[in-house]
Amino acid sequence: MKRKKWNILVYLFLGIIAIFTLVPLLYTLSASFKTNPEIAAGGAHLIPKEFTLDNYKQVWSVGQEGHTFLTFTMNSIFVSLLTVVGTVIVTSMSAYCFQRRHFPGKKLLYNIFLATMFIGAGAITMFPLMQITSSLHLNNLIGVVLVQVFSTSAANLFLTMGYMKTISVELDQAALIDGCSYFGIFWRIILPLCKPILATVSLMAFQGSWNNYLLPNIMTSMKPAMQTLVVAIVKLKSSGGAGATQYNLMMAGTMFAVLPILTIYIFMNQYFVEGVTAGAVKG
Repeated sequence: MKRKKWNILVYLFLGIIAIFTLVPLLYTLSASFKTNPEIAAGGAHLIPKEFTLDNYKQVWSVGQEGHTFLTFTMNSIFVSLLTVVGTVIVTSMSAYCFQRRHFPGKKLLYNIFLATMFIGAGAITMFPLMQITSSLHLNNLIGVVLVQVFSTSAANLFLTMGYMKTISVELDQAALIDGCSYFGIFWRIILPLCKPILATVSLMAFQGSWNNYLLPNIMTSMKPAMQTLVVAIVKLKSSGGAGATQYNLMMAGTMFAVLPILTIYIFMNQYFVEGVTAGAVKG
């Protein structure tokens, strides 16, 4: 009986979380089909009084500063995919070195890196990053990718190392006996076995890069053609001129940004759950 009551409380708690998560998304979807006066009038009704597709047509066809949303979408895809590839490479190789190799200062370096999980630097690091990228002439999409890859979350390293702990060290030893190099072990044995956790890392890297606003906005502020989708969506707020806030266009643009993330998560959900649960093992 106690277990049954506990299960009811768990499902009730999860239901409340689902409501707080889904209602804003449903309202955004609903508002993307409303006219701007209807949104400005307020009200929490989800069904539009005047259903229209003009918001999507206008957002996609009407550009900003001579560039259409297709350009901004391609910029976001370019940045996000390169960030995913770079993050997977850096994270997997770093985790392999920390987990399987032994070198002076390993423990200290690992602890310093993990300490960044508890430090929310945020905007504090923007100025020094801008100074570095400006001096290297990297205030462009490639610069955004490099900053995102090399400032990757320490949580990725922690999860990947946890997953690697589940892979028997005897595989490494057998490969060494057969004449395989350290990099060969990583490339031929460790990397293929880490597909679930690397899928999780890829999903988190893609989501973080796709939704990133501050960094691309600052680094491409003088180059409108290099703006990403999220930056362009925020600028839709003032696209109507005369101080009119275009909430209808922002909602439609937001759905363009949300759909790719939802689609990718639906197809990678199995790998995501498996990677997180296996990567969270305590070693």
